[in-house]
Amino acid sequence: MLITSSPMHPVLVLTSTISAKYLALFIQEKYGFSDGCICRLFRAGINHTYMIQAGEKRYVFRVYSYHWRTETEIREEIRLLNLLNEHQIPVSFPLADQANNYIQTLNAPEGLRYAVLFTYAEGEKIRNLTPATCGNIGTLMAKMH
Repeated sequence: MLITSSPMHPVLVLTSTISAKYLALFIQEKYGFSDGCICRLFRAGINHTYMIQAGEKRYVFRVYSYHWRTETEIREEIRLLNLLNEHQIPVSFPLADQANNYIQTLNAPEGLRYAVLFTYAEGEKIRNLTPATCGNIGTLMAKMH
């Protein structure tokens, strides 16, 4: 059987890439950022990661893939990251919007997708770990216990 796209038979979408321009406006409204909010797609993968620039501050906006994580799983991730942050463990942590919501819901073509705004973690990618770096990682992990 041949299926063609028409108003009666729309093309089904497994995953979409949400417009950075749309997200910039969405984030401005939800989080009360200035009109100069800039958003750009950083990485598309299981989750899509967008870099946000609002004034002098940078943020990361994660859009979870459709049906990848439940809202409960995302809430637990948020709870863990907030707990680590409260105990001075240096992690990127979620930020609540103006209505005090951490999780955003986006009506994407494939269905509802969740999204969360995180602080930006300054630093560089380390390709080769030195013994000192491994020691620092071990110390940090010990603080989590």
